[in-house]
Amino acid sequence: MNMDLLSDIETLGQNIRKARKQRGLLQSQLAELASVRRQVVSEIERGTYKGSLRRVISILRAMGLRLAIEPVRFPTLDELSDE
Repeated sequence: MNMDLLSDIETLGQNIRKARKQRGLLQSQLAELASVRRQVVSEIERGTYKGSLRRVISILRAMGLRLAIEPVRFPTLDELSDE
């Protein structure tokens, strides 16, 4: 698997964990709100989940969040020459 993709998956999981904790929810509570198993929440947060995107979206919605798409930003030539 591409290392950038792995990094993105891990970042998504970290962001979900942070949002859950900010809301004072246990994994089991979030799982119940999203109608998924606690193991799914755990795998997503650790970046190891390989299941349906629908479950990820259900978890996000249970916390009042949504999945957004943003363009990948590449460094400019000026930024590269500064290094």
